[in-house]
Amino acid sequence: MKRRPIMAMCLLAAAAGVQAAPSGHTDSRTSPAGDPAKGEELYNASCVVCHGPRAAGGIGPRLAGNPVLSNDKAFDRILSEGRHMMPPLKDTVTSKQLADIRAWLQTLP
Repeated sequence: MKRRPIMAMCLLAAAAGVQAAPSGHTDSRTSPAGDPAKGEELYNASCVVCHGPRAAGGIGPRLAGNPVLSNDKAFDRILSEGRHMMPPLKDTVTSKQLADIRAWLQTLP
């Protein structure tokens, strides 16, 4: 697995924290099931550089507990299209990788 695509994905995840969806809103669309263990591994490979340990924030916004994590459509749109400093990842990461990282982020307080 290349490190660059994971870094780009994590940078886009930072954008998710900038403008989160309203709490409690969920998307009815079916997304791949995520594996939190794999998500943590992917996160620690690159995302931790900007978002800090356990997604507590740093250069990038805090992702732990971010309401956008409960809205598949908003999360996927931000990661796919990009926002601010984060490049679009639609051709860089798989939906399974996104689901894995989101699953791990959702385990954090």
